[in-house]
Amino acid sequence: MTQRLPRRRRRDGSPVHSGQAIVEFAFASIIFLMIVFGTIDFGRAIFVGAELTNAAREGARYGKIQPADTAGIRTRAIDKAAGTGLTTGNVGVSCTGACKSGDTLTVTTQVQFKAITQQLLGISPFTIKSSSTVDIE
Repeated sequence: MTQRLPRRRRRDGSPVHSGQAIVEFAFASIIFLMIVFGTIDFGRAIFVGAELTNAAREGARYGKIQPADTAGIRTRAIDKAAGTGLTTGNVGVSCTGACKSGDTLTVTTQVQFKAITQQLLGISPFTIKSSSTVDIE
């Protein structure tokens, strides 16, 4: 005959379920942390999009007055989007016509966004783009 060990009990007489709380916390914390980090990534993406929009506007403002200075337009856009990873290769400048008074100038910006939780959530990197068009004076 095998001898059974007595079950531990609390002071009020209810049985102790050792380890149950740890397992429940493990399941709940995974879901909670995925929601928290997903929210942070979503906020970062919105921030980068807003910064790219501001950078395109700033480049277009400068280009409205100096349409022939494409290097200056790109520099203005990059300076405005510090921290987003925007480079000169990701800033496009195009004009309709010969970039003279009455033509339109378009500045486009784009950045490859990589989420922190992309592997956990199955999200692949995506491109965030923005553009601004102005009439040249």
